[in-house]
Amino acid sequence: MYYANRLFLIFVTLFISDFVYSQAADIDVKADTLVIDSEKPQFTINGAFRVHYKDEFYNETRKKEGGEFGFDLFGLVVNASYKKFKVMADMRFMPASSGGTMPKEGWIGYDFDNGDDIQVGLIQDPFGNLDYNSYSWFLGIGYALGFEGKYSMGTKYHHKGKTWDWQAAFMKNAMESFTNDPALRQNQWSASVVGDNKEINQVSGQLVYKLKTTHFSHKIGASGQFGQLYNFEENKMGSRNAFALHYHMDYKNLGIKAEVYKYQFNPKGKNSEYVDMASFGYTYQVVSKADVYALSAKYSIPFKGKSLNEIAFYSEYGYLGKKYNLNATHMLTNGVLIRILDGIYTYVEYVAGYNHPFLGGSQASLYNEFDNKWHARLQCNIGYYF
Repeated sequence: MYYANRLFLIFVTLFISDFVYSQAADIDVKADTLVIDSEKPQFTINGAFRVHYKDEFYNETRKKEGGEFGFDLFGLVVNASYKKFKVMADMRFMPASSGGTMPKEGWIGYDFDNGDDIQVGLIQDPFGNLDYNSYSWFLGIGYALGFEGKYSMGTKYHHKGKTWDWQAAFMKNAMESFTNDPALRQNQWSASVVGDNKEINQVSGQLVYKLKTTHFSHKIGASGQFGQLYNFEENKMGSRNAFALHYHMDYKNLGIKAEVYKYQFNPKGKNSEYVDMASFGYTYQVVSKADVYALSAKYSIPFKGKSLNEIAFYSEYGYLGKKYNLNATHMLTNGVLIRILDGIYTYVEYVAGYNHPFLGGSQASLYNEFDNKWHARLQCNIGYYF
């Protein structure tokens, strides 16, 4: 009865955040109208405005209040092109408690005659299922680990063949602000290593085989990355690496995404079993070596009405298998997406976590155990995308 009351409250409140997790495949939904290779300069502006409701069942104060409802984000995406050159910038304006104003992505690019392109700037790391292994607004466990929705400063070449798709990138560093001040370095859209260590000189690569039949679309891929971790307190260089296998299938209204990857952070510091990571103004600890398994599924029901366009149900599970004989972290998300007027996206989600720092856990839940309990929240995000 309690959960039913909360659902009723959400839908009454406009039919209808916590910081770190936020659906990033959002503003780009309608940002694909730019004409490339035009003899005249092209320019478009897209954006989004979002509000958010959440009820944290593990937070006694919030339960008594009946949850919270507030401003989530205002974002602008600017695209411009002239002949084969193009420019893209994605800025997010959020409350100070979520990190304030920050860029998500931004680069200068060039399109080659064969369809390939190159980007230089704040670019997405070609690792795992792109753009995300998730269908949810909250995103999966890989986001907090820095392996989903990851953007860094560097350059990337993308070959876009009919059967084979591959990318190669060099990331000089994360979205740094020319400082080692921890209070400033944590204000990043993507999860990155902070504290006494910083990500530098990373090489990433991805290879994807694409297969299409009458009804099915398959993408089978492998990704790898190798980089350095510079500890500026001790002036020593560590390393990091990750390798992933991933699969994406679409069949009519059904979508499935799956990936498995192994990663290692080898920092040179006082404790090598974890690294400090941060995003959206929040710092937390992540185990330095682990195996990750993630599976997402979505079933979409399209509508031809003028108001209601789509209802999609999705379910996602993530598992973080930590080394050093530490207890694992689990994450489970079930939700529904309601799209109306082809521009209003409403995500209603029930998210549960075990040893999870953003679901009732402590800062160290992605490293050591917290209280060996499942914690959950009910949330609803409404966004208008233009």
